[in-house]
Amino acid sequence: MTARLRCTVESMNYSACELAVGDSFDLGDRGVELPEGRGFCMFAISAVASALAGRAGPEPLSAWLAREPLVACPDPPENLVMRVRALPEKGP
Repeated sequence: MTARLRCTVESMNYSACELAVGDSFDLGDRGVELPEGRGFCMFAISAVASALAGRAGPEPLSAWLAREPLVACPDPPENLVMRVRALPEKGP
């Protein structure tokens, strides 16, 4: 992966993991980064990683991210939905 991503909770019915709308995690070449002192649902993180790995077709990652896709956590009753956005590259 060459992009840094932010995955933000957009909506949900409820959260068994004590997440709230607006909570987020970042994903990049160095792995998963969580806000200090916060956790995040491992199933939701796994859903984003699977969506990235399972993208179909020849479309580049940047084109896929330009649409700011939505990814759902796999627990249907929670209906937790996250928006995936590319972050600006960090300077040196």
